[in-house]
Amino acid sequence: MSVFAITRCVYDDDTKQELLDIKKLSLRILEKQNGFVGVKQYVCEEMNEMVSVIEWETKEDHEASMESPDWDPVNPTWMALTKGGKITFEVSLFEEQLV
Repeated sequence: MSVFAITRCVYDDDTKQELLDIKKLSLRILEKQNGFVGVKQYVCEEMNEMVSVIEWETKEDHEASMESPDWDPVNPTWMALTKGGKITFEVSLFEEQLV
């Protein structure tokens, strides 16, 4: 069964371009990870909010990806944005259920 990591990011107006740039780099990293199926990204301009729905083959694939050294080049930027209060970032994991 697929697993979906849903990320929610709220940003300041002056941070939007920097956030878009780091998300593009992050997408390139995601695409190289084992078990990555695909991603859809949504933007709500009125609320300065971005949501990504990232599909993985398994929960283990998602977890292994998050530990990958491939993230080392972008992690400092993500940390600076979140710790500096420029963005808030949440990740929730959902497992596909057949009904």
